[in-house]
Amino acid sequence: MEPFKKIYSEYKHRVYFFVKKYVQKDEDVEDIVQDIFVHIWKYAEKRDVKVPLEAIIFKTCKQEVANFYRKNKISFVTSGHTVIEEEAEESPDEAFTEEQICKIEALLDKLPQKTKKLFIQHKIENLSYSQLAKENKISKTAIGKQINKAISFLKVNLQ
Repeated sequence: MEPFKKIYSEYKHRVYFFVKKYVQKDEDVEDIVQDIFVHIWKYAEKRDVKVPLEAIIFKTCKQEVANFYRKNKISFVTSGHTVIEEEAEESPDEAFTEEQICKIEALLDKLPQKTKKLFIQHKIENLSYSQLAKENKISKTAIGKQINKAISFLKVNLQ
């Protein structure tokens, strides 16, 4: 019980705000966060110790958000708002069109090579700031600045 309390206290806010980026209603966010921690509680003993806990937590977050959208038949809209679709069966990942993906890839190519590499490793490959800092021999703060620089650039250019 004590290890789970530590995990919960360490990650509760990060998980909440991660889910909040994708779900508007606070009640829904709280339900999803609860489902995430229930999942982690159930499978904590079965987890592979080679896989970082943070990666498991945020992969679970993505799965639970996708389950929420699938269950409620809601799909993402690029403006950040949600639209209810009567017969939507898509997961959030399928909502992106080929055109949007190409636009994002083109924007990523405009970033400095190091920023692009760090962004992809963190967001796509789910590497933590700590892992990236060790691999690149720079501080976690520097990693954070590079990732935020990439996110800001994408936000500005995708609107």
